[in-house]
Amino acid sequence: MIELKPERAALERYYSAGQWQSRTLLQLIADSVARWPDKMAVHDASGYSITYRELDDKASRFAAFLQARGVGSGDVLTMHLPNWWQTAVVTLATFKLGAVINPLPPTYGWKDLAFIMNKSGAKAVIVPGKFRSADYSEHLDQIKDELLVAPVIVVIGQGKLMLGTSLEEAMAGALLQTTPVAGADDPALLLFTSGSESKPKGVVHTHNTAIYGEGALSGTLQLGSRDICFMASPVTHTSGFMHGILMTLMLGSTVSLLDIFKGDAAVDQMAACRATWTMGATPFLSDVVESMERSGKRLPDLRYFLCGGAPIPEVIVRRAQQVGLRVLSIYGSTESPPHTVTWPTDPIEAAWQADGRALPGIEVRAVDGEGVALPPGQQGEQWSRGPHAFIGYLGEPELTRKALDAKGWYHSGDLATVGADGAVRIVGRIKDMIIRGGQNISAREVEDILLEHPACQTVSIIGIPDERLGELCCAVVVCHPGKELGFEEMKQFLIGRGVARFKLPEFLVLRDQIPTTPSGKIQKFKLREELKTINGAAHHV
Repeated sequence: MIELKPERAALERYYSAGQWQSRTLLQLIADSVARWPDKMAVHDASGYSITYRELDDKASRFAAFLQARGVGSGDVLTMHLPNWWQTAVVTLATFKLGAVINPLPPTYGWKDLAFIMNKSGAKAVIVPGKFRSADYSEHLDQIKDELLVAPVIVVIGQGKLMLGTSLEEAMAGALLQTTPVAGADDPALLLFTSGSESKPKGVVHTHNTAIYGEGALSGTLQLGSRDICFMASPVTHTSGFMHGILMTLMLGSTVSLLDIFKGDAAVDQMAACRATWTMGATPFLSDVVESMERSGKRLPDLRYFLCGGAPIPEVIVRRAQQVGLRVLSIYGSTESPPHTVTWPTDPIEAAWQADGRALPGIEVRAVDGEGVALPPGQQGEQWSRGPHAFIGYLGEPELTRKALDAKGWYHSGDLATVGADGAVRIVGRIKDMIIRGGQNISAREVEDILLEHPACQTVSIIGIPDERLGELCCAVVVCHPGKELGFEEMKQFLIGRGVARFKLPEFLVLRDQIPTTPSGKIQKFKLREELKTINGAAHHV
């Protein structure tokens, strides 16, 4: 049970402005079911598709299964799945129970899974049996003695071990008879993010914050029930989940999911489903453009390619334009998702010159060290405020107070300028975080684990610029006298400690010493400058 509630000032501000209302995500999705029962709601790369009527039926039966096993109003359900059609069923079933959905990308390792399930007190968990090289039945078996709450386990497909109940069996029973009532200001989403702290933080959103943010984005882009979203970004990550699953179901539109991204496959699937918009980090855009250039294929139905998570090079936007793609930059965070986007009326160069303009009803500013708003063009910390913002971090009141002030401003930790026209340009980060292909990597988390290796005396994890992924992860290590550390040894050590594969360093640099301040703090900016062009001293994966 999550006890967080919106602050009184926020309730008064956003209800008086008409930006929050009494309806929930469940009610909005129910409207879609009633209006378009036979429309395709979701399909995926397997070729399987379900209509809104089928989605509602399967979700109701799955909710009844969970309810019979003690999952109810306010409980947390962890959805640890790839981009499969079943994600929509699990999401709607959670809302039917008045419960809180906790999406967790399949790239997370068992260490992250154990931490997040314990932090949230998850009453149920849904996993694939296997996906790519990971066996999630083994992950669950490995953490079973660490979990503080014994969850209901539901599995899609077959892993090495026989655990829990198959989703097919869980959806085969009776329909849900009693639907608990959730309020619009009750927690609905629990999304974990790795920031500058060593452990992921649980970001809590209500029905109202999610509804407003998705409504503001879809309204600005003029998206509606006739649109078809193609989503290859993980739908158990904030962007993919909120814009791919929630927005689709709220609008009564259709989402086409791809679980294993390849440029050619993405282009073919977008063409086949006649996608009208998509979203992905810069590497997704780069690979799609390259595929279209090579094959000569075009996507005449695609109106927008939203791109965020890393700077967008001008050359990629111009290449995209040559193959008929309109690129729009988008910026936000799990706490404030999103709050700026390139508007369709903006010129093409806006996609690489800025990170968008604020969505309606959302305020954005750059501030100095005292929190005073700076004039246009001056660099400061980027703050945002609006009815879309999270209400706090789960179980972290001090972190919440630091990030979300008494006036409702979210302190992003990003350095930015805000132009006279409201265009936001992110120029750096205060937080020590690496963004690799749109996924956040907490440097401190990897550092703390690698320091457990007997060879490591000092460790610094930094980001190295990369044209495709934005940044790559580099471990700079000083070994104890007489000790050595090899690249594969480092990699296997981190995997053995449960570190997710996307967090593994691509480079290892061994040094006799690391630059520090007089107080002993590592000067990462010097390391980043020295290593921005990796040399032979580094070992690539």
